[in-house]
Amino acid sequence: MKNLQQNKFAIASGGASVVIYLGCFLVMQLLGTESLVKLSNLLFHGMDFSTIIRTDISFLETLIGTAASFVFWAVIGYVVAFIYNKLN
Repeated sequence: MKNLQQNKFAIASGGASVVIYLGCFLVMQLLGTESLVKLSNLLFHGMDFSTIIRTDISFLETLIGTAASFVFWAVIGYVVAFIYNKLN
């Protein structure tokens, strides 16, 4: 088996998280509060999101969340590739 390039895997993991994060933000903006609560309750059966969902997320919060998501998942991706290469 080939080794993973840790830096590339980290960037790919971070990039994928940004796509998911922004996709979630877009869904939140398009659905509105009531539909978003219904969708969330369907996806996470047994939980009630009606008291915790907030749809008034500012552009700055979105940027910070996107950056934080990228960094977090890039680190996770790097660690996964590192462990994979050590076990390989």
